[in-house]
Amino acid sequence: MHGFWSITYLAVLVVCTLIAVRTWYARRGTKDEAEKKVFARFVLGIAIFWLVAVAGYLAGVFSFAE
Repeated sequence: MHGFWSITYLAVLVVCTLIAVRTWYARRGTKDEAEKKVFARFVLGIAIFWLVAVAGYLAGVFSFAE
């Protein structure tokens, strides 16, 4: 069951990253400040999501090394 949650987490992470890339590409050159703030928060959330994924992966790798 642990493997299922790991795969689900990574799938959601990849989908959110692809959405962020598509949104960034679609909104290049926009001047709307509110939209820029919302997008910046979204990207920050994805960055934190990626850090948690990497930390979880490294914790799993190092726990099997002992």
